[in-house]
Amino acid sequence: MKARLPGRLLLRIYLVGLAQLVLISFAFNLARRYAEEGNRPRFSERAAAYAVSSWTLFLDEPGKLREVVDQAGQQLRMQVTMRTPDGQLLASNLPSPHPPLSAEELRRLEQERMQSKPEPPHLVRVAIPKTGAMRAYAIIDLPKPPGPPPDLGIMLAVVLGCTAITSIVFARSLAVPLQRLAAAARAFGAGTLSARTGVRRRDELGQVAEAFDEMAERITHLLRSQKELLANVSHELRTPLSRIRVALDLANEGDATLARESLADIAEDLNELERLVSDVLTAARLDLSTEQNPDGATPPLRRELVEAQTLVDKAAARFRSTHPSHRLEVHVDGGTLPVLEADPVLLRRALDNLLDNAGKYSDPQKTVRLLARPQEHSLQLEVRDEGIGIEAKDLPHLFTPFFRSDRSRARKTGGVGLGLALARRIIVAHGGTLTLESQPDQGTTVRITLPAAPDAGQPLTGT
Repeated sequence: MKARLPGRLLLRIYLVGLAQLVLISFAFNLARRYAEEGNRPRFSERAAAYAVSSWTLFLDEPGKLREVVDQAGQQLRMQVTMRTPDGQLLASNLPSPHPPLSAEELRRLEQERMQSKPEPPHLVRVAIPKTGAMRAYAIIDLPKPPGPPPDLGIMLAVVLGCTAITSIVFARSLAVPLQRLAAAARAFGAGTLSARTGVRRRDELGQVAEAFDEMAERITHLLRSQKELLANVSHELRTPLSRIRVALDLANEGDATLARESLADIAEDLNELERLVSDVLTAARLDLSTEQNPDGATPPLRRELVEAQTLVDKAAARFRSTHPSHRLEVHVDGGTLPVLEADPVLLRRALDNLLDNAGKYSDPQKTVRLLARPQEHSLQLEVRDEGIGIEAKDLPHLFTPFFRSDRSRARKTGGVGLGLALARRIIVAHGGTLTLESQPDQGTTVRITLPAAPDAGQPLTGT
């Protein structure tokens, strides 16, 4: 994308910079004027006192006195008029000397020895000498501070030009990544799921761009997962439906024996369809709960007291019924299993999913083991198989909804990749943990820990 000049942003940054420059200049000039107005009278008095103390030596030498007064005017730009108390002019470097002081002004000057006017013109009156009878007095007008330099306009133009250049550079450093972010957002909204900002910066703009790219990646993954879900569900529905249609066609041919044999197949296919639809509905239920509760996926549980032993027995019976070609070993270690406060339907679903996976991904006649042991205030369950195992690269994604490893696809075991995700979310919703260990061709072990009911030590009184 070709970057264009950031007009509005540039104008705003330039105006802000200009306003800051004006405010700084105003504050500086105000402070300088305040300092000058406050310090000038004191400085004028000290300068006048110092000058007059040197001129006092020449009161009896009129020529020398006029010479030093003229030098003060030429070198220090002091405008000086010196007179005797009776008004006689001793020396002056002004074309029109200051007029003599009145009798009242002379009396006050003799008492105060020095007077200054804070308002312009800043005249200083000094009695000569500093002590004793006043022999003369001096009226001094110190030079004004220098005005602005003659090249102020050039300096101002240079400052404004520099402000414009820095504003353009700064505005482009902000506008270019923002334009790229806007273009990526529009492209992504238009359906280009591969659109990314490509902005790599170590500032807040870089964080925003990185957050957008991460969001786009998650949305892309979600959309792809949904497409895979539709494809997988369509495939999983088509197979049992096709078998049911074939069985019904055979039954319609009038062979009663064949029709009776087909009923068992139809029932099995209907169970498979029911389980598939149930998994999808449970996943939707958990997703809806996640949206309503941003702190985590906590489905609405119908809790009741559940005997862990009963849960294990029912799960084992179902596995033996649905996977008759596999051997199932059930071991209960450590005595009586505790009572759980749980949703029996969801908890059975989680355990059934783990056992089904163990059966799907292991060869017939292989042994699947279900271990249960009580722990302090908890129950631990383990499902072990001797199946194909899972590649290390697939382990981080196993609990992602709709994810299926390449090895599982190669075996054409069916499913839509919801079993492990549902199992883990159900266990976590019960306050437990689910971990998985696996190595290729060595089998998989899934370990569940569930908290016991608070009153697990008491006898169970009906559920």
